[in-house]
Order: sequence, then structure tokens, then C-alpha cells
Amino acid sequence: MKKNILFRLALMLCFVWMVSLAQADPDPNFHIYICFGQSNMEGNASVPSSETQGVSERFQRIYTANDCSNCGKKMGQWYTAIPPLARCFHGNNIGYGPVDNFGRTLVENLDPAIRVGVVVVACGGCDIQLFEKDRYQSYLNSAADWLKNYAREYGNNPYGRMIDMAKLAQQEGVIKGVLVHQGENNNGQQDWPDRLKGVYENILKDLGLNAAEVPLLVGEVRHTGPCSGHNTVIANVPNVIPTGYVISSDGCEAANDQYHFTVKGYKELGKRYAEKMLELLGDNPAQALDLSISTMLLTESEPGKVQINVDKQNEDITKFDIYADGEIIASDQDTYIWEEVSRGEHSIWAVGYDASGKDYTTTKKKITILEPQTPFNGTPAVIPGVIEAEEFDYGGEGNAYHDLDEQNRNGGDRNEGVDMNNTAVGYTQTGEWIEYTVDVETTGIYEVEATVASGSNGAAFTLYIDNTFIIPGADGTPGGFIEVPNTNSWENFTVVKTKLNEIKKGTHVLKLEITGDWVDIDKLEFKLIEQTNVMKTVSDEKEIIPDGIYNAYDAKGGFLRSVKVQNASCDQLKAGYYLLMDTTGKVYPMLVNKK
Repeated sequence: MKKNILFRLALMLCFVWMVSLAQADPDPNFHIYICFGQSNMEGNASVPSSETQGVSERFQRIYTANDCSNCGKKMGQWYTAIPPLARCFHGNNIGYGPVDNFGRTLVENLDPAIRVGVVVVACGGCDIQLFEKDRYQSYLNSAADWLKNYAREYGNNPYGRMIDMAKLAQQEGVIKGVLVHQGENNNGQQDWPDRLKGVYENILKDLGLNAAEVPLLVGEVRHTGPCSGHNTVIANVPNVIPTGYVISSDGCEAANDQYHFTVKGYKELGKRYAEKMLELLGDNPAQALDLSISTMLLTESEPGKVQINVDKQNEDITKFDIYADGEIIASDQDTYIWEEVSRGEHSIWAVGYDASGKDYTTTKKKITILEPQTPFNGTPAVIPGVIEAEEFDYGGEGNAYHDLDEQNRNGGDRNEGVDMNNTAVGYTQTGEWIEYTVDVETTGIYEVEATVASGSNGAAFTLYIDNTFIIPGADGTPGGFIEVPNTNSWENFTVVKTKLNEIKKGTHVLKLEITGDWVDIDKLEFKLIEQTNVMKTVSDEKEIIPDGIYNAYDAKGGFLRSVKVQNASCDQLKAGYYLLMDTTGKVYPMLVNKK
């Protein structure tokens, strides 16, 4: 009996110990990085034998591909980060990439208490659509067999596998950043930064992450070869993603093919990723166990207001100070509201002290107070109508416009960084943009007549409504741009007409972005050429259908539903022919143009 009781007690203690392990908190000093993309992120160089030796056990990777008998790796398990890191390459010895030296550089420079782990999911030759979780399947359905085979190693859903592995990693550590190297298969596509933003935002949402704490590091493609021009697109990432940072590949040694790097090139690129991450982590990231700080913008426009929260996790800390831009603004307040914060970027951190005087410093948090964005004339510009290029919104750099330098090289009365005079905007360069608050009076298809000039070849720009392209590309999908002819003088203006995609009624922000250097812009005139979602009679009388409630029937007389007609339009029916009957029995033949 006594032995039985002891056995049962041992089982109970074992169970309690196992439960405590299962409920253990993630180690804040185990820094996790999600890495995705195509072949350059996967690693396309042969792995030198020297790079498989002496890898620190502080640098770990979780195996993200299906179980592999060739290399003995199992999906979801952690291993020392010996290349290849993305998947097993079955003996062809390739797979060395930028993530290798990224992790090694981090562990060499971080506090010895910190470990680094990577979650690498990459498929050579893939479009960014492979990581768009709502669109990947249609892409794979028509993909080449070799790409389908790559995706099959990630359960036919690379994005889903990446999230699943990242969730496992979150049980062990804390995700600190996302690395991406992709774009060769989207070469020159101007909407690539917006699509990348969608992938990044999905990652944050699916993993419960905060963008301010998990930056996105985006590597440039090669500066030589057929895809080098895509770097002008990548340069726009920080304008689209505030927490996005571009990692230069300039000078990274290129391989003999047209797209990849050598081992030396990958090492340098990985080092640059790491150097940016070290900068973002701050001076003392290992102290997160003892003292941490978080900030919340309560009012982002001047005068700003910021809530600062300090978490004192070490009971030995007897006091602490909150710093902003090098000055102490509060002491020993777990929650502090910093008011009347001036416009611009500010750094906030905290320093704690124990009884012996030892200090514990948090990482620095950066916040930016923006000037309110308001229309130039106090009210939004009206569409259809004319928008003068120089009458862009107030709000300042990074808010209402982005210019590559602070100087206005074109004169004018406004004290802004945009190169403009009192009649036009000029000296424009690729990546610059300006915004206008607009009021669209009618939903429909518009044409824009741009009055422009250029003394050089290749000038161009594009337009967005609420950061969505409104110029159709060559295949009809959004993402096109307006090419400006060489008018032989920046004072010789001409009119370029361009049909736009549908613009919805309401108040929006119109964004004009330069995609080819040196275009002068005088004005944009928007003309409505087709009102969409309009209901029209097809009877001989051509009478407009009065406002009211009608029973809708299909062309064969089958009842569909009751609908509301207002201002000769209805948004409750798809495109097609219908019969509408009012309460008196009068029937209106009707055509719905578009839904």
C-alpha cells in the first residue's frame, strides 16, 4: 500500500511538472525573425564546408519544410542554424543565403544572454502572390510543376506554413522582426510595396504582433541584371509601410547568373540586415527582463499627446526615470501622459536603478507627431473638376507629401519642401509624392486630363485613391502610370488624357506619385465619362425611374426581391436586365449597367 501511494504521488508530481513546462512563458531573450521570399532569401549559393563549422548554438532555426529523411530534419523542431536554412536541398549543396550571416552577426554583437532563432520559408522563382493568403491558390493552380513542387514542401501553402511555424516559435521566444527578399518575379510592378504591405499586415494580425515592435526589413535585388530597376520600386516601401526599412544590396558581389549573389555577396547582405536590426533594437535589448517601456500615440497631430507605460519586472528596481529626447520628463510613474508634444520625431526610453545604483535601460521607442493634414483651400477639391498641382494638402513631409530634399527649388509662396511655384509643381523625382483631399460627387469611371511638361524622356507618374491605384495597367488591372512625352521644354505644357478605374463617391485622399524623373505638373482635370451603378429605362419613352420601392423581376418575369431606387440608381442588383413594378402595377423595363 505504501509503495502504491508513493507511486501515485510521483505520477502526480510528474504531471504537475509537465503542466508547468507546457505553461512556461516564452523566453524574452530568445529573439525570433520571420524570413520569407524567393530564391535569394532561400539561398542560391553553394554552401562552403567552412560555413557548416563553428555555428553558435545561440543561433537556431526551426525546420519549416515537411519531414525530410535525407537530412534527418523534422518539421517544427529546432536545430542549430547550419545551412541550408530554408529546407533540405537533397545533396546538391546549395542553400547559403543572407539569413546565415544575419543570425551570426546578431549573436556576435548582442548580449550573450540573447539567442536568435529564424523561421525561413522561401520558394525560388515565386511571385509575391504566393504569400498573399487570399490569392495564393489561384496562383498555384496555374503555376509550373517545379514551383508546385517547391510549394508542396510547405504543405501547398507557404504562407500558412510560415504562420504555423511562427506560432510554434512564439511558444519559445519573442518575434522581433520580419525579413523579406522578393521582387525579381514582380520586377517593376509599382503596386508591389502595397502588396507587400498586405502580406506584412496579415503576418502581424495572424500572430498578434504590433508593427511598432516588429519592423519589416526589405532587401534590395541585385544592382546589376535585368531586375535592377525594381530597386526604385523597393525604395518606396518606407512611404507605404512606416515600419519598413530598405536594406541596400549595392556592392554585394553578384553571381555569374542574372539574379543571384555569391557567398561573399550574401554575407555582406546578411550583415546589412543585421546592422539595421541592431540599430532598431537599441543599446540594451537584453534588459527587457528587468524593465520595459511602451508608448501609445493618443493624438498624432500637433500638439501631440503620448501615453508612456513602464513595466518594472525586476522588484529590485527602486526608482526609474522616463526620458524624452535626452531630458527626464517624469520619474516613478508607471503610466505617464506626455502632453503638448511638438511636431517631429521623438525618442522615449526609461532608466531604472536598484539599491546599489545599478542601472537598467530600456530600448528606445520612436514616435512621430505629424501636422494635421488638411485641404489647401479649407475644403476638399471637387471631382469632377480641376485640381491645381500646387494646391496640395497642408500636413508637411511624410504626411501630405514626400520630397527627396527639404529645399523648394522652384520658388512659390508656400514654405514647403515640395519643388513648386505658384502655378505648377516641378523638379520631380521618382519616389516623390503629393496628396490632395478630394470630394468625389458621383461614383463612376473618370478620365483625367493632365497638363504636363518635360524636357527629358521617361517622365511619368501614377495616381491613387486612398492608396489604391486608379490607373489601369496594360492588362486592365490596377497598377498603370501616365507617361509624359518629352515636350522639349519644362515650360512647353501639353495635355495627356488617361482613363481611370472606377472612383467611389465620397471624401478621399488623392495621391500623385512620381514614377519617372522630371515631369512638371500644372493641373489635373477629372471628367466623369460613365456613371456606374446606374439604373436606366429601356422603354421607348426613355423615362427615368422615380424614387421608391419596387418589386424586381428577371427578364422572364420571375420575382427576385424588393429593391429601393434613389436618384435613378440602385446598388441591390447585379448587372443585367430587369422589370420593376411599382405599387400601382406600372412596370419599368430597366438595365443595371454595373454593380
